[in-house]
Amino acid sequence: MEPSKVKERYQALKHQGPTRSLARCDSTDLIPQIIPQNHINVHSNICSKAPEDLFDNRSTYFNGIDDDDDSQQPVSARVSSATITRQLSSTSLNQSRMSLTENGPLRIRFRPVDLSTILPMKENKTRTYVNVTNSKQKDYFNLLSDELILSILKYLPRASLAAMAQICRRLRSLTYDPSLWCRIDMSRKHIETCYLRDVLLRGTIILKMYQTTVHGNSIYSPNRNTWFTKLQFLDLTLGTISTDCLLSLISACRSLRKISLETLILNSLIFEKLALNPQLDTLNLTMCSGMDLDCCSILTGQMRHLRYLNMGWTQLSEQCLHYICRTIQASIEHLTITGFRQAMTDECVENLTRRAVRLRVLDLSDSSLITDKSVTSVLRNCLHLEHIAFSRCYAIAPITYASLKQLRHLNSLDIFGVVDQRGLEKLNSLLGSSISLNQQRFSYVARPTYGVRRTAIWGLRTRP
Repeated sequence: MEPSKVKERYQALKHQGPTRSLARCDSTDLIPQIIPQNHINVHSNICSKAPEDLFDNRSTYFNGIDDDDDSQQPVSARVSSATITRQLSSTSLNQSRMSLTENGPLRIRFRPVDLSTILPMKENKTRTYVNVTNSKQKDYFNLLSDELILSILKYLPRASLAAMAQICRRLRSLTYDPSLWCRIDMSRKHIETCYLRDVLLRGTIILKMYQTTVHGNSIYSPNRNTWFTKLQFLDLTLGTISTDCLLSLISACRSLRKISLETLILNSLIFEKLALNPQLDTLNLTMCSGMDLDCCSILTGQMRHLRYLNMGWTQLSEQCLHYICRTIQASIEHLTITGFRQAMTDECVENLTRRAVRLRVLDLSDSSLITDKSVTSVLRNCLHLEHIAFSRCYAIAPITYASLKQLRHLNSLDIFGVVDQRGLEKLNSLLGSSISLNQQRFSYVARPTYGVRRTAIWGLRTRP
């Protein structure tokens, strides 16, 4: 039939009145009227707002849905008209067929469309994914409990956990669980203070930052108040961090038990914040600089529970060294105070041994001025010594070390650089087999890692 005759036929049918209502598809409808699938050919009038393109040589195809089939899921929410219009416009006009007869009414053919891909599911339904073939596959991962998912996530590296936190809210809450972030190893890395803050806020307890470079001056956010971390074990050995950033990091800690600040620059404010940790028992200050008399007074006056202290090569002045020896806490059990060639004297050793009567490990190496009197002071006051080091103490006569046999608990003695191999054999015969000579070349007191154990600090693993 020619297009002009089709249009004339449409006007005639319009004045006759409706024989059956057709689903309206104008822009004011949110959801089109549902038409059964079994009624393939529907005789109806055309709405008054039908476009003129309906009556050219091309046929029109309308999309409907099957409401009688129980397998189809019910509509649980409204869909915007823009979504329906977008679906309708995607159907090609060349794919449709409209049967027209010269004496019969206008017939429009309908094809069912699955709207489950754009309509939301009911809350009590199991979440499924619908593909083109309408096959459903359950999401078994979401059926797992939080405990099982956490046991799986603990095998992933930290970078993968941070990436998984961007997937959904449930995975974000699970990947930020404190049990996954209690042990962190950031050795030999360059990090920003914002990243360090985020790690600490996730409940980190053991943090290793060996040779780590921290960029920034503060770990606090500008619009956030002071907060406290759960950090207990902190290793900053050979790290690169500014004094202000170190101060802000120590200020956020109130549960520190062991800390290593080896080679860092310190001041009295940092010592004041360290003293606010009542459980602090291990402090490694090897080769630290910037310590003055105020720092020493806080160290010996406010840190009353220190047991392991390493002050080797700390560049202390003679006044500070004498002050520490006179006021050191009696709780000290392991002490390294080496490198004071022209500052450590017999008087300092006498004052030190009188105060620290619980000493079990003492290292006085590289003290060139101490003599046999220091050995006598150790024999008289330190009755619980297990290990002592007098390496490179050249003013002490080698035969004096034989008197250390009187210490009942002594099991090792280090005197590197004092006598040759022949002298060691003779001294070994005098001390007996219960005391071993020259077993520890370097001091291990309060140091987080010693020897080949590089994946742990103070005997605690830093990797999952």
